[in-house]
Parts: sequence; structure tokens; C-alpha cells
Amino acid sequence: MNKKTAGYILLAILCLAGFLRLYGLNRGDAISDEVLLSFRAIKMVDFDEGDFQTTPLEWFDKSPGGIPWWTSLSFHDHPPLVFFTQHVFMNIFGENSVAFRLPSVLFGLGSVYLVYLLGTLLFSVEAGLISALLLAVTVNHVYVSRIGLQESYVIFFILLSLYYFFKVDKKSKNFIYSGIAVGFGLLAKYTVGIVFPIIVTYTLLFKREYLRKPKFWIGGLLSLVIFLPVII
Repeated sequence: MNKKTAGYILLAILCLAGFLRLYGLNRGDAISDEVLLSFRAIKMVDFDEGDFQTTPLEWFDKSPGGIPWWTSLSFHDHPPLVFFTQHVFMNIFGENSVAFRLPSVLFGLGSVYLVYLLGTLLFSVEAGLISALLLAVTVNHVYVSRIGLQESYVIFFILLSLYYFFKVDKKSKNFIYSGIAVGFGLLAKYTVGIVFPIIVTYTLLFKREYLRKPKFWIGGLLSLVIFLPVII
């Protein structure tokens, strides 16, 4: 298949994916943790008035020293990227369901494109297009791309990190890009950490020469540096 034909097919797949994820995005009330995430993202305040799950703002509210500076770096139960992203979008589009769900749509579309790139890289253009089409219409992925939770972000950053990792044979600096993607993924949700054992296991079994490359270790270090706000 030539590049021009593949490009048209990919564009059609992305348009289909976009339609399924954008149509009626404002319908329905906020569900489950959408409420807590978007509420706290409005002003980036770590408070949800839980009777049994208090927050640092409550712990230090009456402390003689006041509220410590580090409490603004992260939320007590989630890393800050999703809150911050929704905060920016609600500042632009207003405090409504479309605003806090739209980032999930964009990350969902990005995931469809990344699946195409991965399929093409590992197998063929045809495999990439079929993979992208399947993800574009998969109910579970359409669903998580239409709600303001962390999962759409998580899937995107996992795919992005693996895409760059599998490109390292072409350019070793892709180790660094992969590490950065993992770092930002961890700022979205801790479950992105599953990438570490996947990469380490693959490296030990098939690519031990990677361990001798400085950029392999630099990529891992950058992941931790980006994750520092949560560690602090």
C-alpha cells in the first residue's frame, strides 16, 4: 500500500474515532469520580469533603505554621496532571462537562494514532491501519475517551512510551523520549508504572545490550525527575 492511500485511510479512521468520541459529549451528568476530579480541578484545590478520607488542607488547616508549600505540588490521592489539564480546559471553555471531558477525547484520538504507528513500526502499514480501526471503534476505549477520568491519559502515555522504546534501535535518544512519556504518564495515574517491569523484562530477555547505553538510564532517571512533585 502506498503512503498516500494509507494516509487517506488513516484520516478516515481518525475522523470516525473523533465522531464516536465527540458526538453528544455534553450529554449526561458527571459520573462517579468525574465529579470529584472536575470539582477539584476548577481551582486546583485538594479538597473533596470526605468524612473518612481527609486531605492535607484539612490536616494543616489549624496548624501554627500554616499549610506547607509542598501541598500544592500534588493531590493526596492522585497525581496532578489530570487535575491541571482539566483546570486549563475549564478556564478556556467554561465549567461544563465538555471542558473536563475534552482532554480525554484528545488523548483517545492520540492513542488511535499511536496504535497505527506501533502497528506500522512492528509489522506493516496494513497492520497499523487495522489496529487503529479496531481501537477507534472498540466500545471500552470509546467510553473511556468520553469521560473525564484518568484512563484515556494512561492509555496514551503507555502507548507513547512503548512506541519510542521500540524505536531505540534507530535512534538511542528515543530512550529519553520513552522515559519522559513514562514520567508524564505517572503524573496522570500511578498504574502507568506497569511500563517499568515490561521494559525491564523485555530488555533482560532480548536486548541486554541496552543496559550498556547511557541514554537507557537517563530515560529512567528523567521519569523519576518528572515524578518528583508526587514524591515530594
